[in-house]
Amino acid sequence: MKKFVERMMTERADLEGKIKRAKSAIENPPYGSCKESIMLLCEQVKAMESYLSWLTERIKFEGAV
Repeated sequence: MKKFVERMMTERADLEGKIKRAKSAIENPPYGSCKESIMLLCEQVKAMESYLSWLTERIKFEGAV
């Protein structure tokens, strides 16, 4: 497998973990979190999910999935 595809797969796994942790923080906000902070985190998760989708498509394009 090509090195850059391996790096993309590692990045995808890391990103999936970050999305999972962020969603957990949204569902159970840390003490003292304001509504605006949670709303911003929601927007960040949307962006990360979009990036994850494109990253997955690139990996598929390279024939690694």
